[in-house]
Amino acid sequence: MSANELTPSSEFLQLVLDNMNDPIFVKDRQHRWIALNDAFCTLLGRDRADLIGRGDPDIFPPDQVEVFWALDDQLFRSGETNENEESLTDDRGVVHTLWTRKYPVRDQTGAIVGLVGIISDITSLRRRIDEIHALEQTAAKRQAHIDAQQQVIDSMEVPVIAVWEGILLVPLVGELSPRRANLVLERLLSAIASAAARVVFLDVSGIPSVDESSASTLLSAVAAARLLGVKTEIVGVGPEIAQTLVQLGIDLGGVETHATLRDGLRAALVRFGVMAR
Repeated sequence: MSANELTPSSEFLQLVLDNMNDPIFVKDRQHRWIALNDAFCTLLGRDRADLIGRGDPDIFPPDQVEVFWALDDQLFRSGETNENEESLTDDRGVVHTLWTRKYPVRDQTGAIVGLVGIISDITSLRRRIDEIHALEQTAAKRQAHIDAQQQVIDSMEVPVIAVWEGILLVPLVGELSPRRANLVLERLLSAIASAAARVVFLDVSGIPSVDESSASTLLSAVAAARLLGVKTEIVGVGPEIAQTLVQLGIDLGGVETHATLRDGLRAALVRFGVMAR
């Protein structure tokens, strides 16, 4: 058939539909199929003659028919196109996931006399999406587990110890990285609030070296505690740390320091009247 011989006949329209890969069907207002393309027949595993004039209840289980007809009726009432993800069981019992778009068919007066549906089989796409979703959930659970472990590690990494009523000790061990610096502040402020502390000792004897960053962390901790009405003192200041602070020109701002925790604790207890000088 040449291009000049093509006419808008029903046979020609059927030929056009049959050359489309997506399944296409046309229904009347009674939900009966009145036109189908080859792809739709292949999807259902039925001959065209077995489907024309029949309806969904002749092919599909009741739960699927209920969904199909509900969307049909919604279109018939509103006259608006709808689309939906649906499940369809073929003649072999295989369940397909479909994306179906339905459009109203109107007569010359504008009345809706039926609908045309175009189907895309997204079974493999839905499977991949579900797999990705499952992986994301697994990753989220794994991350939650990691976060919980990190919280335990953090509590061990920056412990806050109650050494006396109203007196807390925060031993600092290892390099004070930016993350650990923030952790020190968080743990310190939380402990002060929950323990009603009056004095906090920051023990720096476990810090291998002091630089401007770690010194800034100590000053920040002191300032934050002071805002909460808590006196913060630094213990464990040895000759090397003292010399480094002097060389860096770092002023601890009048913060009271002690060579050992024992010295600091004794001074605090004397101030509290628990111990004689």
